[in-house]
Amino acid sequence: MPLPDCLTVPYSMKNEAVKSLVVPNDEFFSRVIEILEAGETVTFTVKGCSMYPFMRSDKDAVCLKRYDGGVLRRGDVVLFRYRGRYILHRIVKVSEGMSCELQGDGNLSGRERAVPDTVCGVMTGRISPSGKEWKCSSLSWKTCSALWMFLRPFRRIMLAVLRRIYR
Repeated sequence: MPLPDCLTVPYSMKNEAVKSLVVPNDEFFSRVIEILEAGETVTFTVKGCSMYPFMRSDKDAVCLKRYDGGVLRRGDVVLFRYRGRYILHRIVKVSEGMSCELQGDGNLSGRERAVPDTVCGVMTGRISPSGKEWKCSSLSWKTCSALWMFLRPFRRIMLAVLRRIYR
């Protein structure tokens, strides 16, 4: 999902409530990439609506691991660099030569192309505001993802209904 020029990142101080820190995207993602390249996982709250309804802006967090150069599959959600920006979107098609087409779950049109060299991380799970994690390896995640991609022709109607229900 294309993100704004700055992110608001929650952080906590000892014995204090959670506060927000505004960090420029370039600085934020350079740190994310450093952590991923060190082999660690990264968790951050998403910004933007391109992955709605699976990820809600300023509410849900994503867990990412480093992309190890393995096979990218249809349905995987990846963090990749596209035209100078970092985007978190779902792979909707894998072509020969490992070139991928990606699209946000909340997008009605428009796709990006990526090659494995531009992929930085692969999503392993989503964490709701209540702290419950939904692992991308689970049968429920895979089923919902496959169903959402299959129902793409009806996405406009479904998104309109979902946005009215869950304002």
